[in-house]
Amino acid sequence: MAEVPFTFNQRTYRFHCDEHDARRLSDIVEYFTSKLDGLVREHGSVGDERLILMAALMITDELFDARADVDDLLEGSAAELRSTAIRSLEADEDGKPEKRRA
Repeated sequence: MAEVPFTFNQRTYRFHCDEHDARRLSDIVEYFTSKLDGLVREHGSVGDERLILMAALMITDELFDARADVDDLLEGSAAELRSTAIRSLEADEDGKPEKRRA
């Protein structure tokens, strides 16, 4: 079991996780801390609860933007695949000999 410390406003919180998750949790803590530090610089000390809520909202906003970007990429890929499939089907039909009517 690994332990990842998170220090905020001169208090340290310790999170336990599996060894293989420690690096990712450290990266997440570092990212979250950078958001909190930026908010403290911008707004001053407005209270822990408010700072954490503001950071959570900022990160959620980033998540929504990232999801929208992924959706746009998937829609573009789907449209491209549909177009390619249609062209392929049309090419197959053009290459087939016509059926003779009796």
